[in-house]
Amino acid sequence: MAGLYVLHLHLHGLFRSHDLELGRDPDTGGQTTYVLELARAMAARPEVERVDVVTRLIRDRRVSADYAKPLEPLAPDATIRRFAFGPSRYLRKELLWIHLDELADALAEALLAQERLPDWIHAHYADAGYVGALLRRRLGIPLVFTAHSLGREKRRRLLAAGLDAVQIDSHYSMAQRIDAEELALAHSNLVVTSTRQELDHQYARYGRFRADQARVIPPGVDSRQFFPPQAGADESAIRELMAPFLRDPAKPPLLAICRADPRKNIPALVEVFGRSERLRRRHNLVLVLGCRDDPRQLETAQRDVLQQVFELVDRYDLYGQVAIRSSTSAVRLPRSTAGLPGSGACS
Repeated sequence: MAGLYVLHLHLHGLFRSHDLELGRDPDTGGQTTYVLELARAMAARPEVERVDVVTRLIRDRRVSADYAKPLEPLAPDATIRRFAFGPSRYLRKELLWIHLDELADALAEALLAQERLPDWIHAHYADAGYVGALLRRRLGIPLVFTAHSLGREKRRRLLAAGLDAVQIDSHYSMAQRIDAEELALAHSNLVVTSTRQELDHQYARYGRFRADQARVIPPGVDSRQFFPPQAGADESAIRELMAPFLRDPAKPPLLAICRADPRKNIPALVEVFGRSERLRRRHNLVLVLGCRDDPRQLETAQRDVLQQVFELVDRYDLYGQVAIRSSTSAVRLPRSTAGLPGSGACS
């Protein structure tokens, strides 16, 4: 009997097999790592014969030519398959909705031309859930849906932050996203959630959600990359990260790793540090905010966060006590954090 053939749908952001550009923008974050590592782990299973990850083909001088390759090996028995839909340039996910039917048609045609259809489709996020639901209806392939984040919860948080409902729907295409989530839930054979809270309090707001078809599977940690510091380990990455900014790099740091996004509330962290004599005496504050070498490439909201941070450093005279890095690679992060005693990270 042939092994399982699993097709993953991960449609937005910048996705490749190496050097993930985590934090480049809101669309290239934790979901990217999740799908990459899940696909590799599944391909390594003895009962799995083939894993494909479908993502968007992008031809744009502003991004790497890697994203214009129709096929890319991901691991033994795993491949990234890129399909062009919509404009050739890179687009944020909220602008892709009107092009998803084009992808569904092209993907259905490509799958029917193969010798074998996938045994399962696993759709990641609402846009992929929409395409997965269309494929489920046309081809009858069972569907797994992982939302990663949910529109109704995001809308609730944005309203609580003071944004106008019309503005939310206009910028985030929230009505389309929620409709797509309902469609995906209506056609899913299995829903994967990360936490019990997500299952009980977020998915439960959807009329087409069935709790008996959901499973809580917490994301794991790659212990080959993230582990306690070893005696005699090379700490040059840590020194490089902190030394140019700090008077006393030997102090244990308070570490935050995330995009310079208003939702992460980094200015509040800087203010708490600045107002606490005890924290300033015992620790340094290390902020790794995204992976852009040039802050001018950041979105306006992210630049505003950095400006607030700089103003707070000046207000509380934190020079020599705060290290701010707007760029670091995903490969360096595990080595950098492993040797930082007392550190913590935000996602």
